[in-house]
Amino acid sequence: MDDAPPVAWHVQDITLANGTLRAEYGVRRGVGLALVSFYRQAVERVRFEDAARAPVVLPGGDIHHRNETLRGLSDPWVIAVVGGGRGAWSIAGRAGVSIPLGHTVENPFELGRRGLPHEHIQFGTGTWNPLVGLAVGRRLGRATTLIAGGQARFTAYENAHGYRAGFRFDGGALVERRLSPAWRVQAGLDVGHEAAETWSGIVEEEGNLGRKDVLAGAALVHATRGAGSLALSLKVPLYTRAVNAQLDYPLVLGLGWSR
Repeated sequence: MDDAPPVAWHVQDITLANGTLRAEYGVRRGVGLALVSFYRQAVERVRFEDAARAPVVLPGGDIHHRNETLRGLSDPWVIAVVGGGRGAWSIAGRAGVSIPLGHTVENPFELGRRGLPHEHIQFGTGTWNPLVGLAVGRRLGRATTLIAGGQARFTAYENAHGYRAGFRFDGGALVERRLSPAWRVQAGLDVGHEAAETWSGIVEEEGNLGRKDVLAGAALVHATRGAGSLALSLKVPLYTRAVNAQLDYPLVLGLGWSR
């Protein structure tokens, strides 16, 4: 009798929600400090199909994927900002570190090889990671502004589980147009690059092997005197290059408030 588990397709949907809180303090003219905190939620739903793509139930469930909802804080950032301007130009440099407070997991690939249940989603890196960034802006007339910049995150060592996140760079450019004292519109491009992660120095075949993304976005911003600004944004992927099977997403919807 063959007791091997049935071969099945894992059809997985993940809905991600990220909340960001950013607080800034001006130390003196041109110098400031920023604290950025993140709260994240991942809702995972999975179904299994046989070789003919018909629904199938796995006896005893699956050690890799399950229906679950995960939520928690991610690694916050502490950043120093230095900036200034001359005429229509402005520039700001940032340097800081991410603090390892987000939840991490034991090596899921090693647990999988041992036939044990495991989790792939984690909200932190478990390491202190340097952050550097640069942004440049220019006013065009009295109603239009161009902004371009980027930020890089480096990882220098492994965490307690042997995990080392890959180098990551996020950048982009946008143009903002003031329509009235209360309304502004924005349009731009975002680019992202992430290198492969490692576990105990090994690049696992089914892990995060790196990806590149280019997204186009637009936002509508409404400012109210004394109440701050409310922004609604939409981003759609134009180009994605991922190594092996990774997450595909149709759009990114954002809602933000600042004061």
